Amino acid sequence: MTSGEKATSIVGDMNASMDALLADAVTSDYGRIPATAPVDYRRHPAAMALTIGCAIALTFVLSLGLTQNRKNAAANDGTRQQLVARVETADRRVSALEARVTQAQRDLQAAENAKLAGTSLGTQAQIKLNRLRKAVGFTPMIGNGVQVSLSDAPSDPTSTSATSPGTVMDRDIQMVVNGLWESGATGVTVNNRRLTTSSAIRTAGSAILVDYRPLVPPYIVTAVAPDADALAGRFRDGQAGLLLEQLQARYGVVWDLQTIGQTTLPAATNNYIGGN
Repeated sequence: MTSGEKATSIVGDMNASMDALLADAVTSDYGRIPATAPVDYRRHPAAMALTIGCAIALTFVLSLGLTQNRKNAAANDGTRQQLVARVETADRRVSALEARVTQAQRDLQAAENAKLAGTSLGTQAQIKLNRLRKAVGFTPMIGNGVQVSLSDAPSDPTSTSATSPGTVMDRDIQMVVNGLWESGATGVTVNNRRLTTSSAIRTAGSAILVDYRPLVPPYIVTAVAPDADALAGRFRDGQAGLLLEQLQARYGVVWDLQTIGQTTLPAATNNYIGGN
């Protein structure tokens, strides 16, 4: 064999050896990769049973959660209805008690008038009692009326806040009432509830209470005085009127002041059950 033929034979042997090594390496590497073909559940019944069991369990859990949510919603609705019924019952009971108090006040006044009538001293005492009753709100009061109305600012649909800064608060109504007294009012009501020296204006949750009774907006504060125009002018120019202007300008609170002519304020019904 010549030297050229020997060299060619050596090169061929080397190429064959390299091809064999590469083939073995590729075969071994691909052998380590797991099969990605879908499982034939007909040949693997255990896997099929496990999949079905998982699906059934998931469906059961979802159904159980949905059923529980419905039960909770029904229970919450029932509790809410019970609370509403209790509040309505209590409100009717309070209204009935207030009617009894009003009737008792009338009966007492009639008995006093009958007892004091007929003598000069009795007549003087009767006049004094009537004057005191008007001062503390035991009897209706007739006079020239001024009315201040307050309402919450229009709601902003783009706002994400739970409470609006334009919401009327108890201190706003207190401010209006005190401003009317300071301006010369002789009697005041809030939503037709007569105020006395022991009346309380407070907040409970989101509701404003007058003598423990909730108010429904708009809030109407009515006052009487000998001169309604003078009362309205002093109120508007006073501190309360200026503060209401600021509330309207800064927060959008809606308010209005007007004279309403001769009006009658009802007698108070909370003299025995209200107070601070």
